[in-house]
Amino acid sequence: MAKSLLPKPRIPWRHLILFGWLPGPLKVLAYRWLLGYRIGRHVRISFGGVVVGRDVELGDHVEIGFLAVVQGRTIRIGRHSSVGTFSYLSCNVIEIGEDAKIREQVYVGGPQLPESRFVLGSRTIILQLTNINPTKPVVIGDDTGIGGHCLIFTHGAWLNALDGYPVTYEPVTLGKSVWLPWRVFVMPGSTIGDGSVIGANSLVAGAIPPYSLALGSPAKVVRSPPEFPKRLDDAQRRRVVETMIAEFERFVADDGVTVAERGGLRAYTRGGREWRLWWRRSNDQPAPALRSSDTVLSEVPLSDGEVAAYRKTRVHWLDLAGRHRSEDGSPLTEELVLFLGRYGIRLPRA
Repeated sequence: MAKSLLPKPRIPWRHLILFGWLPGPLKVLAYRWLLGYRIGRHVRISFGGVVVGRDVELGDHVEIGFLAVVQGRTIRIGRHSSVGTFSYLSCNVIEIGEDAKIREQVYVGGPQLPESRFVLGSRTIILQLTNINPTKPVVIGDDTGIGGHCLIFTHGAWLNALDGYPVTYEPVTLGKSVWLPWRVFVMPGSTIGDGSVIGANSLVAGAIPPYSLALGSPAKVVRSPPEFPKRLDDAQRRRVVETMIAEFERFVADDGVTVAERGGLRAYTRGGREWRLWWRRSNDQPAPALRSSDTVLSEVPLSDGEVAAYRKTRVHWLDLAGRHRSEDGSPLTEELVLFLGRYGIRLPRA
């Protein structure tokens, strides 16, 4: 078979043979020393997982799963982000923020153009078996969730344009805090505004305004501000937090964690180890004596002075009102963060 002018290696066989089989720590060293990749601390690349690029930067605690492929000219993956088992990402430019999760068997790829670009914001998630085509740029904002079996396309072409059939190449933009449940199809040229929700099995073609609920094929807006989303008062927010904490403690107790009140703190014990939580509900609540590795869950905004003091004493925090968290956390902090995500609460790291 005659070769084309430009090579189009869908699977980087040479790279897989050279590096894919290496144990994770050796692979990280080889990437740093032989290929000049900039790789942070505690990066984990599983067996068969590879990152192939000219200009590559992986932040602290990045994880690349078993037989996952990430390839492009420029690759940036922020700290605490992950690419799941059997996922495949191929684009000229790949930019992924912090705490982003790409689950198993996600496909990002297709025909490339000089402007091809895949941008995934911080604290986002893409669930299993989603297919994204970034021939034209696909930009997905922070805190956006994409369910499984979703389709996002920036080009539509097959039949002969000279016979009058349509050929479309247009970028797709999803704003911040957008939610696409399972089996949503986003057509080329579509934009979805910040805070909007698309119903499952919907087809998006065109522009969806911010803070809208849109359903159907094609998706049409059925609710918008001020009716959507519903605004909660302080008492309603407190009840939501109470429900979350009660459910969290029921959840961890089912896995052998004991919970007890001790001197204004909640103590969580498992396997002989104890972690403590101060649940701060108001500004006039007396502060207990905190020690290193304790966690503060605050329903009121933390001041700059309080944050500085927590950093100094190595106390972790989750500021629900100020919407941020400490850079690191104890096992209790991280488990609580994962559980809060079930309620759509995602907190940027300081």
